[in-house]
Amino acid sequence: MNMNFRHIFVLLFTLIVSVVFTDSRAQKAVLSLDSSSIKIGERVQLRLNVALPKTATIYWPAIADTLTSKIEVAYKSKVDTNSTSRQEFVNYSQNLLITSFDTGFHYIPPFIVHYSYSGDTSRHQLLTDAVYLKVRTVEVDTTRAIRDIRGPISAPLTFSEIAPYLGAIAIVGLIIGLVWYYFWRKRMNKPLFPMMAKVVGPPWEIALQNLVSLEDKKLWQNGKIKEYYSELTDILRQYLFQQHGIEAMEMITSEILAAYDSAGLQPDGRAILSYILVQADYTKFAKAIPQRSENELSMTYAKQFIEATKPVSVPSEIKNNAKSPLLTPDPEIEA
Repeated sequence: MNMNFRHIFVLLFTLIVSVVFTDSRAQKAVLSLDSSSIKIGERVQLRLNVALPKTATIYWPAIADTLTSKIEVAYKSKVDTNSTSRQEFVNYSQNLLITSFDTGFHYIPPFIVHYSYSGDTSRHQLLTDAVYLKVRTVEVDTTRAIRDIRGPISAPLTFSEIAPYLGAIAIVGLIIGLVWYYFWRKRMNKPLFPMMAKVVGPPWEIALQNLVSLEDKKLWQNGKIKEYYSELTDILRQYLFQQHGIEAMEMITSEILAAYDSAGLQPDGRAILSYILVQADYTKFAKAIPQRSENELSMTYAKQFIEATKPVSVPSEIKNNAKSPLLTPDPEIEA
């Protein structure tokens, strides 16, 4: 009877010890280095792994920017969890990148991890082993001559690097072009943005309508003499281009008259056209101030010029007859 009781006691004691030993082996904290030796300034990975039952609450240690006065923490990953071979356990891990700028053997102290169980007010702890890190200096070949530090290597420019400069040049060029265009239009006494008139009839009819509109503006009556003659000559220039194909918009007075002669138009109309263009040149460039009668006469002659040079429908029975003479300005104007 005593022998049986003794056997039962030994069996129970062995079972309890094995359970406790197995549980203590399952609950563990491990600190490890990828490499125990690095060059000065290099980085190495330090891993902290903790295995605990799923029912336990873990209190992860706070890791500062330095582990010791010689070891610095360059990077800390988040705490990760993954399963283990035992379903009732979970593994916690965190990776650190550490470095050192002092040569020699450096001691990394153990990490302490606390945990507790539900319903248990006491905290338990796991202690890792300490690790050592060897930091080597950079080997220098003393047999070779000392050389200067190599300068920076010049890399070729990429489009993304020069794109901002090209954009700035384009913007500056656009601004310069707009400023030049503004002053050019102002010098020509033309609006900044020319309005394209909608063609509603033959060129000669449109020209007469534009002359009537110019009269209604009463420019010269309000002291805008230069603007008056600029618009007046522009109307005639557009008429010559649209009706007779003479590129008058970009010509000076002498070129317009020469082109008029070459076009074979009514010779009597040349004197009227010459009077208007010369009068406009005096006003715009010589800053002459025409009299009231001269301003009115220029408008009258402009209308007469268009009426005299506009196309005329000729009946078939008189197509071969001579054309009737045109009205011409006074001799003093023609001179």
